[in-house]
Amino acid sequence: MEVLKKYLIVAIFSATSLSVAAQEIHEYEITIAGFTIGEMEAKKTSKGDTTNYLLTSNVSLWLFGQITIDYITDVTYVGNRFIRSSVSSKTNRGNFLSRIWLQGAVYKVDANSYKYELETEIREPITYSAVRLFFEEPEGRKKMVAENYGVFGSITAIGGNEYETLANGNNNKFTYQDGKLQRAVMHSPIKNYVIKRKQTD
Repeated sequence: MEVLKKYLIVAIFSATSLSVAAQEIHEYEITIAGFTIGEMEAKKTSKGDTTNYLLTSNVSLWLFGQITIDYITDVTYVGNRFIRSSVSSKTNRGNFLSRIWLQGAVYKVDANSYKYELETEIREPITYSAVRLFFEEPEGRKKMVAENYGVFGSITAIGGNEYETLANGNNNKFTYQDGKLQRAVMHSPIKNYVIKRKQTD
């Protein structure tokens, strides 16, 4: 009886542990010319073979008038397979939504961002996308899907734990330390900006 009781306790504990999602959270500040204009949170949640990546940012700046942007990138993988993504931005100058989703053996793309629209299909496997650059150094990676544009882009190692990405004509630069993103210089059709890791995690 005592042995059975111990077995049940272990079984219940194991089941509970497996049902709990593991989380990884990083905080960043967003700057232009050294001035902070917003913040970003990068959250990775893993449960079983499913991983969700979530980037949320809030930006407010003055550029020939006040601009406010709430930006959310939400991406799901099962194993190493990209399943779906949505990139939504709510601004005081319009709202935009870009989506990619797996339908059968084909990825459907319906992208709509600032001054950009694309409706197409991707007929090759997707195993890496831009959101993962905020969680892991892309060692050995040569290409990615840019979730907001729905197209493949390139990843180029330039030395010193630095990488450049190019997608839809936008060139971004990422710098890592111990495998974690420290700084990113991002191209934007509105205004280029810098994402810098807060030293709290």
